[in-house]
Amino acid sequence: MSTMLLPLLLLSLLAVGFVVVPLWRQRGGTVAQLLAVREQKNREVFEQRQVELANEVQTGVIAQEDYERLLAELQRAFLTDMQALNTAQPASSSNASLRWVPVLLVLLVPAGALWTYSNLGSAPDLALPAVMQKVANASDEASQKESLTELASFLEQRFQRRPDDLQNGYMLGTLYLGIERYQDAVTTFEKMLQVMEPNPDRATVLGQLAQAKYLAADSQITADVQKIMDEATALNANEQAVMSLYAIDAFLKQDFVTALKYWRRQLAELTPGSADAESLRQRITALETNLPKELQEAARGPTITVVVDIAPALKEKVTAGMRLYVFARNPAVPPPIVAKNLDVTEFPLTLTLDNSMSMTGMQLESAPQLIVGARLSASGNPVASSGDLQTLSTPFVLADQTAPLTLTIDSVVP
Repeated sequence: MSTMLLPLLLLSLLAVGFVVVPLWRQRGGTVAQLLAVREQKNREVFEQRQVELANEVQTGVIAQEDYERLLAELQRAFLTDMQALNTAQPASSSNASLRWVPVLLVLLVPAGALWTYSNLGSAPDLALPAVMQKVANASDEASQKESLTELASFLEQRFQRRPDDLQNGYMLGTLYLGIERYQDAVTTFEKMLQVMEPNPDRATVLGQLAQAKYLAADSQITADVQKIMDEATALNANEQAVMSLYAIDAFLKQDFVTALKYWRRQLAELTPGSADAESLRQRITALETNLPKELQEAARGPTITVVVDIAPALKEKVTAGMRLYVFARNPAVPPPIVAKNLDVTEFPLTLTLDNSMSMTGMQLESAPQLIVGARLSASGNPVASSGDLQTLSTPFVLADQTAPLTLTIDSVVP
């Protein structure tokens, strides 16, 4: 806050200068003198116009009666202007002291603005960098706890001032979770939900609320927690916090196959290659590796059996150097979810696609519909290019595809 005072003072002095300097320059002149100058100018104009009218009547430009009429009007206008100047002189003199009112306003406006900013504006937010630096510098558990508690207090005060700042509310709620103040987290998330519309962001806050209530209930999915989770998944079927709760709950019950199912769905929503995605992928791999053999098959998740053949008219275009790519993808998203790269062998051939072939960490069950394709690539490049031979299935729902899917390569990429 103190860093603002010097710039504010300099700007205020500059503003005062714009007002005071013109007033200072006029200190030698009085209102009476200014009015006298104007009176003299009016008199000169009146006399000049009189001479002009006399010349015009003498030269015959105007008639005598017009001259008399115009002269009378000129005299009336001159008298009216002089009377107005005489009336203005005392009033103007009495208002001379008001010239300092702008100076007072210039001084009062910055002071009022500073008070308003300090009490109603964002001035308290200027302390945030110092608080964040204190958190970053914390070197032991005690100092970390103290700095995080101070940060929580800061965010709570800001949330009280601006309850519509949902980003701040979310930061506060998740911080409460991190420092194990679960009931405070519940209160914060519930306050946010009061002003949120049904959308994916609301699903995220619902997921955090479910997590806070789950932890507050000694890691139990109570009826209340389940209701919140259901509301969240109605808005986002793969909401991160909800998938994590389902997975952890199944893992604690030693239902490892179910835990893997939810962790895979959670992985499908993470950015491929991110730290969170890699951490979760390692957890999934470690669990899969240590599963009993009888559970490993079930843990693989859903599979798609594909029979690939080629149309008779295209058999002569198949060469030994081609690579066969078989893939499954979401019809709305070009990149494949899973893919398999094979040497060209005799057709038809049968293969199985599953989540172990995931290209990005996404899972087959994460897509509402799937398309399976097969492509013979002359260049060996997985990206389609001119001259490749290919085919695509029609869209289908994974749960409905129980029989093997037959694909016949029957077209050439233009």
